[in-house]
Amino acid sequence: MILSKRIALIFILLYGFINRSGAIQLSDSSKISLLTCAPGNELYSAFGHNGIRVIDYKENFDVVFNYGTFDDQQPGFYVNFVKGQMIYSITYDNFPDFMQEYVEEKRSVVEQELRLTTDDKKKIFATLYTNALPQNRNYPYDFFWDNCATRPRDVFEKVLGSRLEYKTDSTCGFAQHKTMHDMLRRYVHNRPWVDFGFDLILGLPCEVPATPRNQTFLPDYLAKLFGCATVDGQPFVTKTNNLLQYNLPAIDVPLKPLYVTTALMVAIFFVIFMEWRRRTYYYKLDFFIFLIAGLFGLLFVCLWIFTTHYSVPKNMNMLWLIPTHGIVAWLLLKKEKPSWLKYYFLATYILMMGLLLGWKYNPQPANIAFAPLIILLAARSITIFTHQQKP
Repeated sequence: MILSKRIALIFILLYGFINRSGAIQLSDSSKISLLTCAPGNELYSAFGHNGIRVIDYKENFDVVFNYGTFDDQQPGFYVNFVKGQMIYSITYDNFPDFMQEYVEEKRSVVEQELRLTTDDKKKIFATLYTNALPQNRNYPYDFFWDNCATRPRDVFEKVLGSRLEYKTDSTCGFAQHKTMHDMLRRYVHNRPWVDFGFDLILGLPCEVPATPRNQTFLPDYLAKLFGCATVDGQPFVTKTNNLLQYNLPAIDVPLKPLYVTTALMVAIFFVIFMEWRRRTYYYKLDFFIFLIAGLFGLLFVCLWIFTTHYSVPKNMNMLWLIPTHGIVAWLLLKKEKPSWLKYYFLATYILMMGLLLGWKYNPQPANIAFAPLIILLAARSITIFTHQQKP
């Protein structure tokens, strides 16, 4: 983000805490805490947020450092987004302004005061200050491994080292036997189209086990991790404060993906019935169906090969959104079709039926709304094969 006048003033205030030797001038009345903000209505806020609050009561100083902020107006932002080379930043704001944003958005904020020595606080503040310098503030973002929750975690781990220990037993509230993809579903279950999109585009790398530490890519779970941590054998969190309390946003989506894909499947079966009744065949319809399926498959191939996104390679959805469909579809428009084409669609039909029969064994669990689309592709594949069998 571009530095505003307000942020520039805060930076001057931060600079005032640095003496000529470069040491941080926090007093013994200072305090550092982790802020955990509830999910919001916008997609970018659907997973919540973490900030690090630094207070010095003697100096009337109260600032929140935020990793994981972005500016969608920066040059090449959307190109970098597609390529998986997103540039995010650490920013800072005074505490009242930070809180006002969450009051306006009606999002809860919980503060965990942390057990730190004065020397620990100075080192953490020095790290945050250094990271927030204009030449250091930008960094390549990764949704799972380098975001607004993992960066604060890493700051404390770097400063505290082996003194910081996690007691992640069953009483801490971590999810058991879940993958990283499963953890995402917990936050988008009430956003079925977002869930559908995630299930469509995310690949096998997201199916790795979500250990308690891995789960801290989600802000709520970083709060859980700190809540069950110790430093020097004492509880890391000394006090928890509910600064703002609101209900989670209610999101009503009456038109769910399953309804849409089922309606599309029923429409295609109606077309098949009309073809049988009129003794005709609509190859142009198949052209559009398999072209779209193929283009999605080609998109997944491009994301796998040409981007650096961690989460999109090895997408098992290419087993039904087959990239070669994008080429073969054009042959359906030819008056004289190659003799091998019918066997291509017979193989497609067999593959689609195999996916349906082996649904629960898929290493990349599929969205239930995919099933009608796979049935649709199977139905059109076998009808193409059957029609091409006729003399």
